[in-house]
Amino acid sequence: MKNRWGILMVVIVVGAIIIKSLNTAGTAAMADAAYSAEAASSRTQLSQLLAASEGLIQGSRQATVKWQGEWHTMLSLEAAGERLADRLGLADRYTEKVHGNQVFYAEGSSGEAEDVIHGKLALTLQEEGSYYVILRLENGTDESLQRLPEAGESWGELLLREGVRAKWNAALQGEAAVVSAPDWPDFWQNDSAGAGEANPMPALAAFAKLESRMKEQLKLRAAESFADERTVSKSYSAEDLPIKARSAGQEISLQIGLHWNTESERYDVSIGSPLLTVEY
Repeated sequence: MKNRWGILMVVIVVGAIIIKSLNTAGTAAMADAAYSAEAASSRTQLSQLLAASEGLIQGSRQATVKWQGEWHTMLSLEAAGERLADRLGLADRYTEKVHGNQVFYAEGSSGEAEDVIHGKLALTLQEEGSYYVILRLENGTDESLQRLPEAGESWGELLLREGVRAKWNAALQGEAAVVSAPDWPDFWQNDSAGAGEANPMPALAAFAKLESRMKEQLKLRAAESFADERTVSKSYSAEDLPIKARSAGQEISLQIGLHWNTESERYDVSIGSPLLTVEY
């Protein structure tokens, strides 16, 4: 009788271990699927922005992709930074003091000279066991711009799988394409302009042309806006863009900013998703 009870207890314990292992494996698989889906959304969103910006930006387009968020680990700053840098394949590593705090940096490039993508990791200690992580990717050439959605997806997923609670955002910048034609009747003069010099099209009129072209590519609904004589900024909800941010009680997926550059005497446009940040 004792042997039977012993065998039964062994069976119960083994069964419990198997069930726990299956549950753990199932949870890990679900987490991996969620990370893959989140990273894939970033690729979709940036690809759509690139397509839509072709009619808004002329010449070279400079793109920046960022994954940033908190990471909880008891590793030291150097050990934590080395671990993420190893995962991302960033070889140039160093630390610097910024505003009194030690920051771990790691940099590197991916691709050949004609399609290089540059990556930079920054890791800052917030408090014991908590770091703030920023991974920034930028295209080096027009050719590498087309590889950026895939690279951003791949590197972002690596961070997510390491447990970094990273969120994605991106920005495109360049010269506004639809406000540079010198024969437009919208150009005007005032007393501040020299003889024969034309001031640029008013910012609101120029922005309206950009907005019209963007709406040909995406379903946009205006949310918030700001404007002065030479600057316009407007944010939108967009059904076609999966990644969103909450702002003023609304879900925002896109922000467009237009500003007159007094040095180059042209309008520069910035397109951010889900929002432009002060760093762009």
